[in-house]
Amino acid sequence: MDREDRVEQVREADAVRLRRETERGAIAVEGPGRPASTTSSRGSSWRRSITGPIPVMLESALAWARRVLLPVVSGDASGAVRNDTEYPLVAIRELLSNALVHRDLAEWSAGYAIEVRHLPDRFVVTNPGGLFGITVDRLGEEGLTSARNGALLRICQFIEMSGGRVVEALASGIPTIRASLRSVGLPDAVFIDQGIRFTAILRRAPARAPRRQPVSGASATRVWDALAGGGRTVAELREVTGLGEANLQRILRTLRDRGLVVIQGGPGRHTTYRRSGSR
Repeated sequence: MDREDRVEQVREADAVRLRRETERGAIAVEGPGRPASTTSSRGSSWRRSITGPIPVMLESALAWARRVLLPVVSGDASGAVRNDTEYPLVAIRELLSNALVHRDLAEWSAGYAIEVRHLPDRFVVTNPGGLFGITVDRLGEEGLTSARNGALLRICQFIEMSGGRVVEALASGIPTIRASLRSVGLPDAVFIDQGIRFTAILRRAPARAPRRQPVSGASATRVWDALAGGGRTVAELREVTGLGEANLQRILRTLRDRGLVVIQGGPGRHTTYRRSGSR
């Protein structure tokens, strides 16, 4: 066998190895409900396994995400609105692509799938194998990239699928995830490196605490609400609230002492009461 034949054999062996790597593993997805073809009770969850070459798994996992993510309507600074999902699909795509390309392909990991879970308050992607040559605090730094499966990563930069290539650009995934979350007001992604596995977590925006009413009591609340439209005289407040003058004056005095209400005018002038900070 001459040198050219040996080189060709090595190339063929490398091609077979890389093809196996692109087809290795699976994605186990879990989310609420079931596919439309089955029935389930509200609040149940279902699991399925996605297998095949990396582009097929990525496409299938994205299709699953589109089905399970809740629809939302979002807007921008110009006032334009659009239909969206509870988590940006561009962030989901980057998480899935990163998991597929950077998962550990060593023998020990052969029986472990990438786990994708859609939970009531978060979206979680976990892949076998921790970070390689980089730490969590340096993820997303400009121009910084580290790949466990370098040859596989290069191949995936040239594999096209609907919506682009499997890997669009090196070192762009984490910044894209963060920017897409920030654009819709979601918290930053959480990344956890545990050595033998790497987990990325997207969370919903925390619910806003209900605004507390600064006053308590039915009569005081009526006076406070009556002042929402601007300054009012005592006579106007009596008419709006139906309170007697003595009770009304007591409430106004308490609100003034607490700094919630200020008085405008004075002796010999038209006197009104208004909320502090209002005009």
